[in-house]
Parts: sequence; structure tokens; C-alpha cells
Amino acid sequence: MRRSRKPSSACSGCNLIFNRDKRTIMIKSSKTRYLAVALACVFTGMCWQGVAQARNTKMLLPVSDVFAQKAMQQALGADMSIVFGSAVPEGVALLSEEIVVRGEARPNYRGISTTDETVCRMAAQNALLDLTRQARSRGANALVGVVSFYDHLNIMDSPTQYECHAGMTRSVVDFKVKLGKIDRVDGNVAVAVQRLLPPASGFADISDVRHVPFLDQQGREAYQLWLTRTTPRAFVVAEDGHWGQAWGSPPDQALPKDPAVRALQNCYNRGARNCQLYAVDGTVVYQAGAVANPAQQSNRPATRVLIGE
Repeated sequence: MRRSRKPSSACSGCNLIFNRDKRTIMIKSSKTRYLAVALACVFTGMCWQGVAQARNTKMLLPVSDVFAQKAMQQALGADMSIVFGSAVPEGVALLSEEIVVRGEARPNYRGISTTDETVCRMAAQNALLDLTRQARSRGANALVGVVSFYDHLNIMDSPTQYECHAGMTRSVVDFKVKLGKIDRVDGNVAVAVQRLLPPASGFADISDVRHVPFLDQQGREAYQLWLTRTTPRAFVVAEDGHWGQAWGSPPDQALPKDPAVRALQNCYNRGARNCQLYAVDGTVVYQAGAVANPAQQSNRPATRVLIGE
């Protein structure tokens, strides 16, 4: 005759049900506080995870980086013109009201760890590729008046920067744009290419090398040589001592024609931050501290990034 096993002291306060035929044991604990503690731990962990994923870092990044890769330039195509800044160039016929599109990208893309800057760039590229598809489907060949419009709430209007919000699981970029049409003759834009020409600042004389900020001796020698270059030309400085320059026509037709845009791109490609135009053609346009406040750039002429032209 088989005897039932007595509950052990480890199961004190439990109700045991034995099924001799199936030889199974079911335990019902009367100490529900353990369940409450367990549930509290679960919910606490979930809440903690929610807090950890709630990061929303606002970043202002250079537009030029978005177009730096040739693959991106080819994807956008040679037929599409993109104008950052709210100002709409003359000669552009608007085809529709403003439209808004969101671009998203996730970190650890294909198992590769990525920085916020890289993920933001991919998000901006995704947004522009979507806009380009919409533009072509509606017979447009220009994206004009491009401004950042995060969450459809706040406009960040800049000809040289865009706004990105980076989180733990994704980064997002919202753009608000107008679709336009530019008449072309033999593949060229029939209207004049709008350049980035901020007003003269009166900061210093164009030939006064000593007053160019942030430069070391090598940078001052580069600026002195830049003064001998033909127009159109542009020189850029950064607070960390980096600089960039461009003049004449681009060596690669896939690059923007505007030397100011190319000089800014040159500066950022050196790993610099807060790059700013110092001089364009024969005029000093530098304004100390202007880069730190994008709102000060909102009234400047739009930067026109002409892909493949």
C-alpha cells in the first residue's frame, strides 16, 4: 500500500492536492504577498525600461552631410533640386501646398553600432528620398522652402542645418516643404542658381588675415592663399580651429555648384562643429555666435543644394 507523502516544512501554509493515479502534485500558496511582490517587480522593470527608452535628444546637424555620399546623390537623381530655408527662389513655380514627411532610422543598423549623428543623417536621407518620390509622382522637379518641423509643432528654419530628435530605439526627422517646378533647357536650370549670400557683417576687412577667428598659422596661410582665388569663392571657419574653402566650379559635377555650400561641407567633413561662413567672394559675412542660435539664420537666403547639376 502506497502512502501519501506529508507536506514538508518548506511548504508550510500551502494547500497540497495529490492525484495518486496521475502522480501529480498541485500547490496553491496562501501567501499571496509573494505574487504581489513579483508583480510589483515586473511592473517596476517595465516602468524603468520605459524611462530608459524615453530619451529624446534634440540635435541640429549640417545639411551638407546629408548629401555627402555619392550613393545618396545618385538616389535623389540629377533632375531634382533641393532648396533648404523658407525662402523660395525666383523662377520656381509652386505646384502644391506645403506637405510634411517624416524620416526614421534605427541604431545598430544591420548589427553595426551607430552614433546619433549617423542615425539622424539616415533619417534625413529617408525623408528626402520619400519627398523626392512624391515630387516626381506629382510632376515636380524641385523641393523648395525646406524647413524642419518636428512633431508638426515647431519650425526650425535654417539654410544650413536641420533638426533631428534621437532616442534609444530610433531617430526622427520631420520636414515641411513645397513642391515646385523649374523649367530646364538642355538639362540645365533655366533660372539663375541662387547662392548662399549672407549680408556683409562689418566684422573685419576681407584682406585682414589677423582678424580671422580661430585659425592657427596654417589656417591663416590657407586664408591668405584663398584671397588669391577667383570668384565665386567662400571661406568657412569653426570654433575648434577647423576651416574649409571652395572656389570656382566644383571638381565633381555631383557636388553643389555653390562654393559656400561646398566650403561648409569641406569643414564638416574634417570633423568640425559649428562651421560658419567667414567670407563670400569679396565680403566678410562672419557674425560671432550666429551658429549657436539657428533662429538668427532664418532670414538668410536659402541654400540651394543642386544634386548632379
